[in-house]
Amino acid sequence: MTDRPSLMSIDLWPLHESRCMQLLREALILLDDGPADEGECDLNRRLYRSIIAAHTRAARDGAEQLPVVVPEGRNPPVESDAERAAREYKIPDFYWAYVDHLAEPGAARQFVVECKRLTKATKNWNYTEQYVHAGVLRFVTVEHAYGKDARAGAMVGYLQAMDVEQALAEINTSANAQGIAPLTIRRRPGDTLIELDHQLTRPFPDSPFLLMHIWTSGQERRQPGSSRRGKASTRTPDDPA
Repeated sequence: MTDRPSLMSIDLWPLHESRCMQLLREALILLDDGPADEGECDLNRRLYRSIIAAHTRAARDGAEQLPVVVPEGRNPPVESDAERAAREYKIPDFYWAYVDHLAEPGAARQFVVECKRLTKATKNWNYTEQYVHAGVLRFVTVEHAYGKDARAGAMVGYLQAMDVEQALAEINTSANAQGIAPLTIRRRPGDTLIELDHQLTRPFPDSPFLLMHIWTSGQERRQPGSSRRGKASTRTPDDPA
């Protein structure tokens, strides 16, 4: 048996996390402008294509390859799931799976990414509240348990007609009401990306859990209904995604 460290050692899993995050950054930079009020499903479809483009570019540059990203796939069972759990019916927006073939009997983890729009509230939907309730909390509740058995995961925020300061203030108000640690801005790589993070306490492994956030402000500067490519909005008035 080889002495190579297993997946959750000091070296392997953090490396997988950092590679996922770097590919996600590159994909968001490649993401074309769309309508300023574009719905979440359409944004995620385009982000998937950007992830594939970033993956292809990295491969051609000779970078070590990540596993294929899974869009809208159910949470797989993990080693700590003794029987089929409610979380296995839940569907994160994206995840990269990683299998350590040298572990016994074989360790698998998923780096999960959940995406949400960040824009002004309507009479039916508060987007910053839902960023917490239908986003952050999915990494905390037993029912969803996104990133179970992993040390970290990520969220993408699509800023639309909302600046960073307003979004951060509203999200932290909602997080505080749920007993969640506030988000803190860590860095601003490039013109359109903002990176934040916070530690989550969870009732399942791993806890504490690092949830990293990348917000893209490429659409924040455009007016609803407009786009760099001149496309009409694909979002209906009742689309809360």
